Amino acid sequence: MVRRQSPAAVSAVFAAALLASQPFANAQDAVKGAALLAEARKALGGEDKLAAVKRLQASGTFLRSTGPDQVVDGDVDVFIELPDKYRRNEITGFAGANVERTEALNGADVWDETSGGLAAGRGFGGGGGFGRDRGGGGGGFRGGGFDRGRNQPQNAGATQADASQADERVRELQRRTRQAEFARLALVWLLSVDGPAAWIGTAQAPEGTADVLEVKPANGVPTRLFLDPMTHLPLMITWSGQPSRGGDIRRRGAAAPAPPAQGQATLVLHMSEYKTVNGIRLPHLITRGTEDTTQEEIKVKSFKINPTFKADTFTHSQ
Repeated sequence: MVRRQSPAAVSAVFAAALLASQPFANAQDAVKGAALLAEARKALGGEDKLAAVKRLQASGTFLRSTGPDQVVDGDVDVFIELPDKYRRNEITGFAGANVERTEALNGADVWDETSGGLAAGRGFGGGGGFGRDRGGGGGGFRGGGFDRGRNQPQNAGATQADASQADERVRELQRRTRQAEFARLALVWLLSVDGPAAWIGTAQAPEGTADVLEVKPANGVPTRLFLDPMTHLPLMITWSGQPSRGGDIRRRGAAAPAPPAQGQATLVLHMSEYKTVNGIRLPHLITRGTEDTTQEEIKVKSFKINPTFKADTFTHSQ
């Protein structure tokens, strides 16, 4: 059966099988999709229990590739609050010093913060650099001893306006990325969707099969959800996106794989090791990467359902 395979192997097998078949969805598929989604929710604990979850906290450890044969690890906490709040905290040790990183989404607001070690003020994981130090993005003369009244060029206002527009474009991209991450976590943990879910076929391979639903969020990238045909538990999701620069955490010490091609790729998030927490079955091992690589692994040690978050959990203290 599928569940006896490694997460990376299952992900690659199912993704490749689906891409090879490319089943076609029609109007009738939406009916089957809704029925399978209902079965999956029942497998996780039932509609009532899932609907009662408004807040969720996952705590554990992570292992992530940041480049060919480069891996970092540490502790991670993820907080989500429906309908639109998300926060991820990481603590990583470098040369005897801890680096603490935070990325957050609070409705339409996004922010990042990094402290400790040598990386303080550089933002979270390439997420746009909106940490404590924004890098002088408004023209580069801050604190440089220039007299703004006499020494600014005539087009200084235009330059600052261009920089402000560039900052807003980066922030908007960061906002969309963060919202998509929140939506993926709400989907894999709670099967929460804000758009239609249609059955598009069955992924088949010698190792097993999976029912495949395509979920189309109201504001987001279409995502394919793979369900175990026997238990109806979610196995993995795939979507199209830009691959990260990381290598494969399972190939450390081996020859570096070829760099990913530029442009879009099929990205994969796999869920396994389900355990029951307060009547809800939740995956305690989550891996993500591409069809060919596993770039991050999160081992969840504990889930808290509907905990009381601090008032400033999702707000940025300046």
